[in-house]
Amino acid sequence: MRGAGRQTGNLLGETSSFVGRQHEVAESERALSRARLVTITGPPGVGKSRVGLRVAAQVRRRFPDGVWLVRLAELDDGALLPHTVLGILGAGDWSLGRPIDALSEYLAPRRLLLVLDNCEHLVQDCADLVNALLRKAPRLRILITSRQVLGCDGEHVVTIPPLPVPEHPAELLSMEAARDWASVELFAERAAELAPGFAVDVANCRAVAEICGRLEGLPLAIELVAKWLRTMSVEEIIAALDEWPATGVTRPPEPDVRVGCHHETLRAIFDWSFELCSPAERRLWVRSSVFAADFDLETAEAVCADEVLLPEDVLELVVGLVDKSILSRQDRAGRTRFRLLDPTRQYGRQRFHESGEGDLLRRRHRDHYRRLAERAEAKWFGPEQVAWNERVDSEHANLRMALEFCLAEPGEARTGLRLAGALWFCWVGGGRVAEGRYWLDHLLARATEPSEERAKALWTNAWIATIQGDVGPALAMLEECRDLARRIGDEAELTSALCVSGYAEHMRENPQRAVAYLEEALAREKAGGRPSAVTVVSRPILASTVLLLGDCERARDLCEECLAMRDQYSVPWSSSWALWVLGAVAWTEGDTRQASAYARECLRIKQQLNDLVGVVLSIELLAWSAVGQDAESAARLLGASHTLWREIGQPLFGFAPYVARHRASEEQVRKALGPQAFDAAFEDGNNLTHHQAISYALRESDDRVS
Repeated sequence: MRGAGRQTGNLLGETSSFVGRQHEVAESERALSRARLVTITGPPGVGKSRVGLRVAAQVRRRFPDGVWLVRLAELDDGALLPHTVLGILGAGDWSLGRPIDALSEYLAPRRLLLVLDNCEHLVQDCADLVNALLRKAPRLRILITSRQVLGCDGEHVVTIPPLPVPEHPAELLSMEAARDWASVELFAERAAELAPGFAVDVANCRAVAEICGRLEGLPLAIELVAKWLRTMSVEEIIAALDEWPATGVTRPPEPDVRVGCHHETLRAIFDWSFELCSPAERRLWVRSSVFAADFDLETAEAVCADEVLLPEDVLELVVGLVDKSILSRQDRAGRTRFRLLDPTRQYGRQRFHESGEGDLLRRRHRDHYRRLAERAEAKWFGPEQVAWNERVDSEHANLRMALEFCLAEPGEARTGLRLAGALWFCWVGGGRVAEGRYWLDHLLARATEPSEERAKALWTNAWIATIQGDVGPALAMLEECRDLARRIGDEAELTSALCVSGYAEHMRENPQRAVAYLEEALAREKAGGRPSAVTVVSRPILASTVLLLGDCERARDLCEECLAMRDQYSVPWSSSWALWVLGAVAWTEGDTRQASAYARECLRIKQQLNDLVGVVLSIELLAWSAVGQDAESAARLLGASHTLWREIGQPLFGFAPYVARHRASEEQVRKALGPQAFDAAFEDGNNLTHHQAISYALRESDDRVS
C-alpha cells in the first residue's frame, strides 16, 4: 500500500495468525475478482479487519495504482469522509466544489483497491461515498469491513462467523481431539507466544476447550483471555469466567439467540481484563480512550495526568498497559507512539462516559492540541519546518477531534478559531485546503464577535479561498479582517491580512493593487523588526507580481532577499517559492538552463514538504524550459502536470499569464514533434504517478542552485 503509515498488513498490535480463517480469506478474494464492492461483516471481535487486511495484502498485485487503507475508527464526522480518503491517497484536497466529486474525478482513471475499515458508525456516509465512487470510477474496487452491511447495489457480503468450538468440551478425551477445533488451536498459538512454557496438553486440553466454548469462539475474546495465562492458570481462568453473572453477563445463550450476545461476551472479557489492571492502570486506560488515534508519552502526561494520576507515574503505567497488551507501541515520525486497538478504545470510552470525566478530559485534550498547534506554528517558521510538518500530520486525527469538540460544544467556537487559525500552514502549505475551509467556514459562522482569533481565521480562510479560485468571498473576508485588525489594534493580523490581500489581488490579475498591499505589509514587517512565515513568503509573491509587470531586476532582488533569510530563519517553504520565481525570471530572460536548475531545486524542497501545488508548478516550469532543448521531455512533463492539475482542480488556478505560457509551450512542442509523437509522449507523462513524475523531472541533472 502506498504512503507512510498506510501499508496493508496486520492491524497495529494484532497477531498475524489466521487460524480458521483461510476459507473466509479465499472467499473474499474470489469475491473481489467478481464484484466491485465486497463487505466483510460479522459480530464484534470476530476478526473482520484482520481478514480484510490479509485479503488486501494478497490481491495487491492486481491493482497497479495501489491498495489503500482508510481506518475509519478514527473518524467521527461523516462529512469529512471524502477529505479523509483524499488525504490517505495523497491527492490534493483543494476542491471548491464537493470533495466527493474531487475524489471521484481522482479515482476515475485509476485501477486501485480502497479498503474502508470499521464502517459501522458511518454506514450511510460510507454508502453514499461508495455509490458515488463506483459510478464514476469503473476500475475501482472497494473492500469494506463493518458490523453492518451498506445496502448498496452490487454489494457482495462475506460473513465472518465465530471460530468453531467443541460442542461438549467435557467429553473430549484427547489433546488431538481438542486441537482439531480452530478456537482451541488459536488459544494454544497465542498462549505459546504470550506465556512461554505454557502448552495445551493432555492435562489441560479439556479446560482449554471449555474456555473456548465459553468465549463463543470469538477470536478477540480468545486472544484477550490467553493473555491472562501470564498470571493465571487455566483453572483460575475458568473460575474467573464463572463470575460473569456478577458483571451482568449471562452464560452463553442458546444457539438461536447466540449471535445477538457476542457483544456481551466481549464486554465481559473486557470487564475482567479491566479488573486485572491496577486502579491507576484502569484510570489511564479510560483516559487514553479520549484520543482519536495514537499518542506519545508527552501527550499522555499532558492530557491524562492530574493530581490523582501523577505525570511522573504515566511512563510506568504505559509500560504496564503495553505488557498487558491493552496498549500497542509503534514508532512514527521519529517518535514512539502508543495506541489502543479499536475495540479496546471503544470499551475505554464506555467507561470514560460512565466516569463523569468526559467533558473535562475532552477539554484538556482540546487544549493540549491547541497548544501543540500553536507550538507547531511557531516552530514551522524555522529550521524544524519539515519535522513539524510530519508531527502535525501524525497528529491530524487528534487535531480534527479537537476541532470537532469546538464546533459541537456551545461557547467553544472562538477557541476553535484559535486552533484552526494556528493551523494555517497545515491548510495552505500541507494540501488540506478544502478541509481547512470546512472548519473555518463553520467556526466563523458561530464565533462572530470581534476578536484576534476571528481576524486570524479570516485571513487564513481568505488565503484558502484564493487558492481554490474563490476570490470574491476571499476579498470580502480580507476587507473585514483588515477593518477588524485596525479596530482592535492587532498589528500582526493586519500585516498578515495585507500579505494575503496582495496575493488575492495578484491572483485576480490586479497587479497594481497587489503591489500596494504587499509593499505596505513589508513596510510594517520592517517597522516591527521581525518577519513572520507569512511576511517572508510575501516577497516571492511580490516578486511574481512585479515580474508580470516587466521588472525582472526587482523580482530577482526580492527573491534573493528571501533566500538570504535562510541563514537566520531557515524557511524552506518560502525559500522554495523564491526559487520558483527566480526560475520564472530566468525563463523570461531566455536562460532556460538556469530556469530548469531553479525549478529542480524548488521541486526537491516541495517534495520534502509534500506540497503538491509546488510540485506541479515546478514540473510546469521545467516543461516550459525544456521546449527548445528536448521537446519529447517537455511533452512528458506537460502530461505529468496535466494529471497533477486534475487532482488539484483548475489548471494553474486559471491564472491567465501562466495559462498562456502553458498553451504556448504545448503548441511549440506539438509543432516540433508532430501530433502523433506529441500525443504518445504526453500520454506517457499523463500515466506517471506522483513519485514517478518527480523522479522523471529530477533525472536529467543534479545541478543545484548555490
